[in-house]
Formats: sequence, C-alpha cells, structure tokens
Amino acid sequence: MQQKNSRAYAYYGSLVLFLVLFTWGFFEVVEALQTNEVAAFDTKIINEVQSWINEGRTARMIFFTNLGSVLFFSVATGVISLFLVIRRRYGWALFFVLVNGLGGAFNHFLKELFQRQRPDILPLIEQGGYSFPSGHSMGSFIFYGALSFMLFRLVHGKWKKTVSALVAGSMIFLIGLSRIYLGVHYPSDVAAGFSIGAAWLFFWIMLFHFTEYRLARRLSPR
Repeated sequence: MQQKNSRAYAYYGSLVLFLVLFTWGFFEVVEALQTNEVAAFDTKIINEVQSWINEGRTARMIFFTNLGSVLFFSVATGVISLFLVIRRRYGWALFFVLVNGLGGAFNHFLKELFQRQRPDILPLIEQGGYSFPSGHSMGSFIFYGALSFMLFRLVHGKWKKTVSALVAGSMIFLIGLSRIYLGVHYPSDVAAGFSIGAAWLFFWIMLFHFTEYRLARRLSPR
C-alpha cells in the first residue's frame, strides 16, 4: 500500500511539475517576444528550415500541416468521441471533447490578445489570422497528447503504450516543423504553442483525475 501511494504521489507531483514548467516556458517566450529578443532566433531557424525546401518535401509538409488543422481536429475529435460513447466510455468522451474544444477557443483568445502578424519570409501556403501562439502546434499537442493519454489508460500492453507515445510525439514535432517550413509561423510561435498546449493538456489531465477521485469517493460504500 505504501509503495502504491508513493507511486501515486510521484505521478501527481510530476503532473503539477510539468504544468508549472510548461506554463513558465510559455511566459518566457512571451517576455522574449515583448522585448524583441526572439528576432535573431526566429530568423536563424527559419533560414535553416526553409533551406530544405524542395517540391517533394513541401508536399509532405502540407500533408502533416493538414493533420493539425481545425477541420481535421474537429472531425477526428467527433469521430473518436462518438466511438467512446458507443463503448460507454462517457467520461473519456467528455474529457476528449472539452480538452480539444475549449483548447481551440483558448488559442483563439490568445491570438486575439497578442495579435502578432505572420512572417512574410517565403510563405508557401496562404494562412489568415494572427500568428502567436501557433494554433496548429498548440492543437497538436493537446489532441495527440490527449489521445496518447487515453491509450495509456485504456489499452493493455507496454509496447502499444510506447508506440502510441512515440507516434504522438512525432506527429506533434512534425506539425510544428511544417508550420515553420511553410513560412506561416515563426519558431517562437511554435515554441509558445507547444508550451501552452502542454500546460493546457496537463491541467485537464489533473482535472480528469480529480473528477475520477471525487466520483470514486461518492460511489464507494460508507
């Protein structure tokens, strides 16, 4: 029992630590943006990434960027949530809808708050709206991170859990990279999107666990 409690404390402590670290990381990027300390960093990364441009790679990057679009996330969230409802996983379905749906609304709020214009260095696709933080980067961390979290809890087998985490991490990275490659985001937009997306995800995971705990306490025999 003591060992089980120690693992639980370590797990929940890690969630709190990650929430604090990623929130701090986001505000560090905001501070650097406001003092214009990111200009050299952004230019260096953009020049490096866009030096890779060729026709075949551009087609692949557009494919990855589409896997981080609002349309894709909306359809995928609906399909996955419906599947969870059919399987009577109502709590998981609600979690998945809320973490993604409200995450998108939160990103829109942040974009309107900062109102950073998009880069004009060799854009390969057209993209409207403001730039900071990257919605694709934030949304991908939330969507693929939440999906990986669910698979960790619902799927048996360590190799399946490991594969799901690796695929999720790869998708998040490639979607963020695609936004820089395609010239529609600064690297600092992507870093901020990853940071605040991770913080949002860990907050909702903690809220999910708290709700689970409260329900278990309510349903347990007195």
